[in-house]
Amino acid sequence: MIKFTRERKRKDNRYIKRAAAFCMAGMMLFMPAIHVQAVGAGSSIARGIDVSKHNLAIDWSKVPSSGVSFVFVKAGSTNLGLDPYFDANMRGANAAGLKTGVYLYSYATTPEQALTEAMFLLQWMSNYTVNYPVVYDIEDACHKNLSTAQLQEIINVFCTAIESQGYYPVVYSNKNMFQTKIGNVGYDKWVAQYADELQYEGAAFWQNTSHGSVAGIPTRVDMNYQFKDYSSIIIPEGFAQRGDATVFYSNYRMQRACWVNWEGNKYHLDEFGRVQKGCWYEDETGRYFLATKDGHALRDCVTIEGADYYFDENAVMQRGLVTMPDGVVYYYDVMTGALQRNVAVTVDGINYQVDQNGVAVPIAAEALPAPEAGQAAAPEQVPVDAAAQPAAVQ
Repeated sequence: MIKFTRERKRKDNRYIKRAAAFCMAGMMLFMPAIHVQAVGAGSSIARGIDVSKHNLAIDWSKVPSSGVSFVFVKAGSTNLGLDPYFDANMRGANAAGLKTGVYLYSYATTPEQALTEAMFLLQWMSNYTVNYPVVYDIEDACHKNLSTAQLQEIINVFCTAIESQGYYPVVYSNKNMFQTKIGNVGYDKWVAQYADELQYEGAAFWQNTSHGSVAGIPTRVDMNYQFKDYSSIIIPEGFAQRGDATVFYSNYRMQRACWVNWEGNKYHLDEFGRVQKGCWYEDETGRYFLATKDGHALRDCVTIEGADYYFDENAVMQRGLVTMPDGVVYYYDVMTGALQRNVAVTVDGINYQVDQNGVAVPIAAEALPAPEAGQAAAPEQVPVDAAAQPAAVQ
């Protein structure tokens, strides 16, 4: 049995509260389509399958010969556990070069159960390459008596948890369920309608039959057509655009709330995975300035809003006395990090005179005016490069 840590349980309410914010918007937008423009296989960009234990042992090396380029592999469910063919199917599909997504069959009727399903699925997927969407299958009899608001809430809780771990969530159900029960949710849809055309607008995937025949699969198999292009959305490594935001992927998973290193520069991602740009950022490792244009953490001498700063080879802002590579010592304010000029300071008991260029030179103690009674000594500072001219913020 999988046991969840207290830390994970503390996150549960956060997922549920965040997901609830989407539900009202979905309810306001919910309206069954009256006039629908049907789409057929000719409008698709790829053809694929979905598989489970019911398809028995598959010879994955033969599958691509049937024109199949993607697959959704069933991971299992909380009622029946892990699908016994999940490991073989994931490894086989990856080895065959197919785009490989995963789906979980849901029995959740509450947000708490939906979150538990997400946690199970995340653990089941953790040792595999998932380079296509992760799907929430909402079609069981237990869902048919739930209201639209209830269905949207469990969907949003599940998808929020999946998305928080860098995967791309998609919702699966049949056309009737989407039109009459689920309504508009903020995630891509995989719609089942066994017909010559799909009478549902905006679907990312269409499951058009359960009686397909594919080389290497000993049983009939579900066939699917793809309408949305994920090639620039789910990528193996590097930056991608999500609307107006820039995000970063590693091993097909969008990264969040962390530093990433790319082509010699470092970037910081916020809790939503967006590259932060044109701002200061500070954590336990130091204080940084993230470039306005692309968000890389600045290095060396930089002018920001009229003040000069120095960032070391790790892009950390320096304070106090800073010795540059040429041996010249500069003085930066110990609080703000800005280069100081034409001041006298004392650092670790040594007096320094800072000239108009910010260069700090030790001076004899008697050359400094004695501080007046009750006046505090000059604060301690950190060194910086003086020879180089500061660069403007990019």
